[in-house]
Amino acid sequence: MKTYAPNTSNELEYAAAIQVGGKAGADADQARWSFLLTIFFRAVALLWMLEGLDQWRRILSPAAGSFLDGSGAVAVAVVFFAVMDLVAAVGLWMVAPWGGVVWLLTLMAQIYVAAIKPSFFPGGGLIKGFDGVLVAIYLFLSWRANRANGEISALDRLIDMGLVWAHRQIKGKSPVR
Repeated sequence: MKTYAPNTSNELEYAAAIQVGGKAGADADQARWSFLLTIFFRAVALLWMLEGLDQWRRILSPAAGSFLDGSGAVAVAVVFFAVMDLVAAVGLWMVAPWGGVVWLLTLMAQIYVAAIKPSFFPGGGLIKGFDGVLVAIYLFLSWRANRANGEISALDRLIDMGLVWAHRQIKGKSPVR
């Protein structure tokens, strides 16, 4: 009969999973930025789902006249956004890499359509500014998550050099040293 002899390295791994409180260091920073990026993706997924359902409403129950009464370009745009907004929403909710790509594609298409025909989306031309803010938040959160992951790019080094320079300028002009 075999007896169980605990392996100390395995016991330490199990104990680490039961610790109370957050981890310190780089892992905590990585987890925090990844969590914020996930929350952002899920919030945008809900917004994109509502936008996609609104496009389906325009197809199935138009407010004024039939869906086919409008121009061909408007009909194509409505069908495009009805499908792609929901695909992007699913991909963002799953935090899949392809979800971000599809979302950015639909976001750029939305900015383009809003620039050409502001009355296509509710809110008119304001949608372009809102989409710009979403892109800026996405880029910032992605950059911070990648940086916390240890992926330092040439842009990161350039930003670091600029921050060091700015800090030296501020420190050099300060009357208290």
